[in-house]
Amino acid sequence: MNISEFERKKPRKTYESIQKLINKYRRLISNIEIMDDEDCIKVEMAADFAKELEEIKRIFKKGE
Repeated sequence: MNISEFERKKPRKTYESIQKLINKYRRLISNIEIMDDEDCIKVEMAADFAKELEEIKRIFKKGE
C-alpha cells in the first residue's frame, strides 16, 4: 500500500479516539489536586498513559 492510498483510507475514527484519550488524560493530570499518595499515583499513571498514547499516535500517523 503506498502512502497516498493509506492517507485516502486512513481510519479517522481511530485517530480521533486516540486523540480523545490523550486529551482525557491530560485534563486528568491538570485537574487533580494532589492531596495524598493515591492522587500522586493517579497523576503519574495518567501521564504514562498520555505518553504511551502519543507514541501510538505518532506510529499511526506514520502508517506503520
